[in-house]
Amino acid sequence: MNPVLILGAGGLGRELYWWALEAGLTPTGFIDDRPDALAALRDYPPVVGSVASAPLTAPILCGIGQNPIRQRCVAALRERGARFASCIHPAARVYHATLGEGAILAPGAYIGADATVGDFLFMQTGAVLGHDVRAGDFLRMDTTAFIGGYATLGSGVTLHTGAQVMPGKRVGDNATLGAGSTLLSNLPANTTAFGSPALPLAR
Repeated sequence: MNPVLILGAGGLGRELYWWALEAGLTPTGFIDDRPDALAALRDYPPVVGSVASAPLTAPILCGIGQNPIRQRCVAALRERGARFASCIHPAARVYHATLGEGAILAPGAYIGADATVGDFLFMQTGAVLGHDVRAGDFLRMDTTAFIGGYATLGSGVTLHTGAQVMPGKRVGDNATLGAGSTLLSNLPANTTAFGSPALPLAR
C-alpha cells in the first residue's frame, strides 16, 4: 500500500484518483476547500480538509490544473510541511528524462530522451514533450499538446489542448498557448498567444 492524498476534488483530481490506483498508489482522501465537493458522487474517499487544515498524513498528488491556483495551494501546503509525490501512469512513457517533484503523467503521455523538467509537471493524455527539452516548474500540457525537441520553456507555462511548440523555440515564464495553436517563433513571458501561427493576444 502506497497511501497518498489528492489536492483538488474537481474533475482533474477525480481523474487523477483513477490514474493513481492504476499506478499502484492508494489515495486515502482529497484536500479541497469545499467540504461538500464530492457529496453528489460515489466511490471516492472523503474530503479530509482544506489546504489550511487537512491532516498531512501522506504525500500529496497535485490534482489542480489552473497554474496560478495550483502554485498558491502548493506554496501553502509546503509552508505546512507537506510532502509531494509523483504519479506516472503505467501507460505513460519516459525515456531517460529528469523530472522534478510532483510530476503527474496521464495515460499516453510521452517524454523523449534527455529532457529536463522542473517540479509539478502536469501532462494530460497524448501530450508529447520532445527530446532535450528544458522546462521550468509548473509546466501544464493539456491533451495532445506537443513540445518539439530542444525547446526551452520557463516556469508556469500552460499549453492548452492540441497546442504545439515547434523544435528549438523559447517560451517565457507564465506564458500561455491557446488550444490548437502552433508556435513558430519565441513567446515572451506573461504572454498569451493563439492561432496558427500563434500570435500574441492584445492586452
